[in-house]
Amino acid sequence: MNEHASTNLLPVEAARHRVLTVALLILIVAAGHWWTPRGESHFLVLHVLMRKLFILPVLLAAIWFDFRGAAISAAAVMLVYLPHVILQWAGHAEENVNQIGEVATVWIVAGIAGVLVRREKSALKARAQAYYGAVRALVAALDTREHDTGLHSERVCSFALRLATELKLADSELRALELGALLHDIGKIGVPDAILLKPGGLSDDEWRQMREHPELGARILSATPFLEEAVVVVRSHHERFDGSGYPCGLAGDQIPLLARVFAVADVFDAITSKRPYHEALSDAVAVQEIEESAGSHFDPRVVEAFRSVPETEWRELRERVSAESGE
Repeated sequence: MNEHASTNLLPVEAARHRVLTVALLILIVAAGHWWTPRGESHFLVLHVLMRKLFILPVLLAAIWFDFRGAAISAAAVMLVYLPHVILQWAGHAEENVNQIGEVATVWIVAGIAGVLVRREKSALKARAQAYYGAVRALVAALDTREHDTGLHSERVCSFALRLATELKLADSELRALELGALLHDIGKIGVPDAILLKPGGLSDDEWRQMREHPELGARILSATPFLEEAVVVVRSHHERFDGSGYPCGLAGDQIPLLARVFAVADVFDAITSKRPYHEALSDAVAVQEIEESAGSHFDPRVVEAFRSVPETEWRELRERVSAESGE
């Protein structure tokens, strides 16, 4: 599975926001606990309730950061809670026992929640890896059918993700793009071999059948929750920026951004790969053709991002895909 989809590391900014949320919640609960009066019964109930709310930031940290986060948040809770316990220690013995119980409860919750969340995330990761393995096996079979190689979709996926990174797309968009790039031609399952593998030009009727594969692919993926986020790429990857593409004739920003990104990566691989109807051309030729098609076939902003990536990186990505496949 591609590193963009498999990593468990949060973007720095998102991790920082989550840390601040947990810290702020601890401080709010601590402030409420410290300054809630204890004299009257109804205030005492509120005081005890605030004390029990210290469990919330611990649970939140466990969900976001696994066992380590839960343990750190529990330690932070102790830093703001124990001084209060010490200052109130001269009170009733029953209250002292309750306070010790709260300390134990925080640590027990941190331990149990941290372990359970870690196990659940490991199970989800294993399931996702199994799904991606099945997807890649299907993709390899589809590519072999049409291209005599199982690497076309893998290369396009790698190129598209690099381009998306240049455009600073979000992680959720990267995951959708990865799936869409891998499965962009799944609709060709419904195209007969006599058409798909025909060495010469297609008749009008054959071309009509070929142009149906984006919609067919979108219908196939829409029925599978794990794959439905890839639908926007699969349905729109043959749209053109000037509106002359298919199946819907979308133009400009009507075309989903992920499909616009994919289109550049797909054509780049098509030009630089050997096909039955042409030899592989150089990266420089491909770059020139893509630049000339900015505004007609491709989104100029995506082409600009494409030109920002050094040509050596495209070659390195291609070589990495080949090396990982053993070819």
